[in-house]
Amino acid sequence: MNSEELQAYRETLKCSFKDLDAVFEDCMIEALSELSAQGIKDYLEGASLVCMIGRGFEPVLVYLEEMPQIVARLGEPILCNISQCVWKMSRTPNGNSILPFLQSLPEAARRLGSEEQMQHYIDVVFDLMEKTTGSIHGFHTTIPSPGLPDFLNQVPYLLNQLSIEGLRNWVEYGARNYKSNPDRQRDYFSLQSADSRAMIQRERHGTLFADHERKLDLYLHGFWQDPEYLVPYSLAFDELRKPVPYYDSLGIRIPDVYDDRAGIRGIDRYRAVLAHIAAHRRWTTALIADNLSPFQRIAVETLEDSRVELLLMRRFPGLRKTFMALHPIPVEDACDSESESCIRHRLAMLSRAILDPDHSYANSDLLDCVSSFHALLTGSDSSTKEISDLAISYIARTRRQSDLLPNIRFEDTEIDYR
Repeated sequence: MNSEELQAYRETLKCSFKDLDAVFEDCMIEALSELSAQGIKDYLEGASLVCMIGRGFEPVLVYLEEMPQIVARLGEPILCNISQCVWKMSRTPNGNSILPFLQSLPEAARRLGSEEQMQHYIDVVFDLMEKTTGSIHGFHTTIPSPGLPDFLNQVPYLLNQLSIEGLRNWVEYGARNYKSNPDRQRDYFSLQSADSRAMIQRERHGTLFADHERKLDLYLHGFWQDPEYLVPYSLAFDELRKPVPYYDSLGIRIPDVYDDRAGIRGIDRYRAVLAHIAAHRRWTTALIADNLSPFQRIAVETLEDSRVELLLMRRFPGLRKTFMALHPIPVEDACDSESESCIRHRLAMLSRAILDPDHSYANSDLLDCVSSFHALLTGSDSSTKEISDLAISYIARTRRQSDLLPNIRFEDTEIDYR
């Protein structure tokens, strides 16, 4: 970057603070190493917007210094998002919270690890701001939130203790109970009150992805030579459809926290998920499923999941204990086909029978399919196509009219590491 280019960038940044000239070149060198041309444009426009809010030089400095590394973690769309958040906050009485908000972002980006999670954090901040900002006679908001600056100053500590769901619950408790008591509200959000610390203990649970990210990265690299990026998501913000682990072109998506379950530690649940996904990436091939019915598709998915897990357990026998503990054991006659759809129940039983040689199921169609499945994998890895054909034939033999009933049995059918 020569002096003419630097001057052009400086002219693009609409900010007249003299202190800016001393740090601008260093900020641009880092920004150019992390951002695209469009990213640089958004970066400078965002800094100009932060400068326009009239809160002095420091918010602009924090934005310029910290945003390149935040973008490296979360992606360039976060630039416009943050500058607009600062502008929105400046239109309220909470201008004193803008600097601590910006200062909280680097640790939030490091702990949360994805743009989606960061948006959940921003939603928590603005929800607290809206609930605790006061007004006179119930009209225009004129009294700043007493607890918001204290909360933002505590965010690095809080995100090291809680998942984003736990943080939301902790914030909602304080906003609900101390909305009309400014002193108690400040005590709560500055972690000075006993109930504030008690709520942290109540909401702190499970194994946080952020605490074990490097360990899980090494696991993925060491066992699978897979360099894929790990992207956490929260289970707390989608009430209608709970997300499940998956992978796409942007990385492997996994929950931000796992509790211990069925005697399996949270960290081992993470390992089970990553092993399962890595196995698909190694052994599963793409199929054209346009001509498959929904029942055929779910059967193909179930049997292909079982195939890659069987291959996993051959290579890493220690995974058997984890998979067997986490895999549900549906009771054979628990589903009433007269009143509910049993398609998920039958496939969960089939999956269990394939993986567990000590299963107790007696259904002849299930046993025939299990036998055919193991025959395909005797002395070979089989293939996605062979397993697909077997799954389709199983559905053809076992499908019932009641499978179309809207009342679907879900009990003991969810395999949460898949």
